[in-house]
Amino acid sequence: MRTVRDFIKDGLMLTVTALILRTAGVYFSARLSIIAGEAVMGLYTQIMSVYAFAVTASSAGINLAATRIISECYGSKSYEKLDCALRSCIKYCLKAGLIVAALMFLTAPFTGSVLLRDARTVPSLRALAFALPFISVSNAFHGYFSGTRRIPPSAATSLFEQFIRISSTILALTIFKTSDVQTLCLVLVVCNASSEALSCFTLSAFYLHYRKKFPCGKYDISKIRKRFLGITVPIAVSALIRSALTTSEHILIPIGLKAYGLNSEKALAEYGIVSGMVLPILLYPMALLTSFASITIAELSARVSAGDSKSNIRLTVEKGITFAIIYGIGAAAVIGCFSDSLALAIYKNREAGEFIRLLAPLIFFMYLDHISDGMLKGLDKQNYVMKVNIIDAALSVLFAAVLIPRYGIYGFVASLYICEFFNCICSFGRIFLLVRPRLSILLTFFIPVASALIAVHFSSYVSNLSIYSTVSLILLATAVYILLLKITGVLNIFGKNQVSDAVKA
Repeated sequence: MRTVRDFIKDGLMLTVTALILRTAGVYFSARLSIIAGEAVMGLYTQIMSVYAFAVTASSAGINLAATRIISECYGSKSYEKLDCALRSCIKYCLKAGLIVAALMFLTAPFTGSVLLRDARTVPSLRALAFALPFISVSNAFHGYFSGTRRIPPSAATSLFEQFIRISSTILALTIFKTSDVQTLCLVLVVCNASSEALSCFTLSAFYLHYRKKFPCGKYDISKIRKRFLGITVPIAVSALIRSALTTSEHILIPIGLKAYGLNSEKALAEYGIVSGMVLPILLYPMALLTSFASITIAELSARVSAGDSKSNIRLTVEKGITFAIIYGIGAAAVIGCFSDSLALAIYKNREAGEFIRLLAPLIFFMYLDHISDGMLKGLDKQNYVMKVNIIDAALSVLFAAVLIPRYGIYGFVASLYICEFFNCICSFGRIFLLVRPRLSILLTFFIPVASALIAVHFSSYVSNLSIYSTVSLILLATAVYILLLKITGVLNIFGKNQVSDAVKA
């Protein structure tokens, strides 16, 4: 098992990487909304929802399966199995990626013209098909590096991929000066597909370098393949169902907005604001949770495989849940308080600020659900997670069909709240029944809520006295929040001795 220093080092490295990627992503969305326009963002979001379904079909469960298998081999010091395990993963990835890519390319006219009801999406869908094999193989490589505790290659490649995507897109939009929505979307997806291919080649180069550090031996690959398929296939089937439902939801939203009375361009614009502008802001602070959730999957998997004590597993879960709660409360308060300033500073759009403020409380449930899902996967309960996600997606489709035609974009907001609350209750409830974490409601909820309210009100009061930038006020509110958590003893939960006991070698 890893030491505390290794655990924190890997977590911080992933966090820094994720924050850079999220910052770049928000910046990218802001530039696109200004350069391309809200209508392009809405159509692009629809195209990417279909693409997301194809990505799921070609790579669902691969990262988790590769991480689980590689971490088990690495944790048991069976280094000679590593190369065999990865080769088995890559063979599956190539087959799945090529098959789904061919299907996406051939069915693009039907998908674009009939399902999306917009023939302008067909060229973009065909262009994106070429990226699928590369994404599938990249997932296997990322799982390999996570399982062998080598975070830098994955982090560096992710940064490189985002840099290529953003720089090439902005350069292309500068060169191809046009207002044609179809051309703009095609430029966006070609740059996206190119960055995915370069990312795959970069990961393979890193792998060829690192594989020299482990001995290669002969091993019955059928055993690894059986284990790999045992994890991947159930997740892939479940993920396909969920992704199909999610894609249906994204198709129904603009249709529902039109039924509400909006014209085609206005419907795409409102959909683009919520999906392309607001949600990236809400998900931005999740970078920290995503980083630690990803290494927690490997850590809990290795602990369970090694037969670690239930008390150590429970302590690790307690810390993760507590951190997610106090972090989610703080993020919701800060983003909700500075919603208008963030919308104007990033997107120059006042309407986005209204929706950011409206959806800010949802952050708490999203973050708690996210960390709970990660821990459940680490405890080999990924099938339960997928079942809940399928039900959640089905409810989303139902609400999209019923609420949006009647209440417009606010019906979409209501469906987000209902479905996320359901998902959070199911995931957290399952973790609670499995591990029985001992949580203090006073320290993990009431004091953080009070501290967050005091912090944002103090920051708002300061902003009325002088002129400060939005970033400065957010940093001030964050600092006050952390200080109050320290004074009230909430941060003592993460005491050095306790953490050491939970993750010591």
